[in-house]
Amino acid sequence: MIHFVLMVNKQGQTRLARYFDIPCSDSRNTTEADIVRKCLMRGEMQCSFFEFGQYKIVYRRYASLFFIMGVDSSENELGILELIHSLVETLDRQFENVCELDIMYHIDKAHFIVDEMLVNGAVIDTNKSSILDAVSAIQK
Repeated sequence: MIHFVLMVNKQGQTRLARYFDIPCSDSRNTTEADIVRKCLMRGEMQCSFFEFGQYKIVYRRYASLFFIMGVDSSENELGILELIHSLVETLDRQFENVCELDIMYHIDKAHFIVDEMLVNGAVIDTNKSSILDAVSAIQK
């Protein structure tokens, strides 16, 4: 199960956060800050996943954004990395070379794309065309 999806810039500012199980606000903020700090401190030669408390953190950096997912320890890390890559490709197709400003100015579309791919922490769809068709249907 996927517990959360975060999109964070290189300065550690959260640009998108989607939680599938709702922890209390105080612990969520401190946990999120600790996870982001740990991801930002890791070098490029280190692997893209690590254990953090009850979560397995899987992340990937694209340009100036870190895409971070917190999953159960039983999830396949490489499968989650592929899911992150699929999410980025879908965002790229929607925004034509996605950047931090696209996420900031079109946060509703970014949330909609994440919600089309994931429901209650489970992967529902990774087909870019069907996801973008749903986004374009909403825009009409």
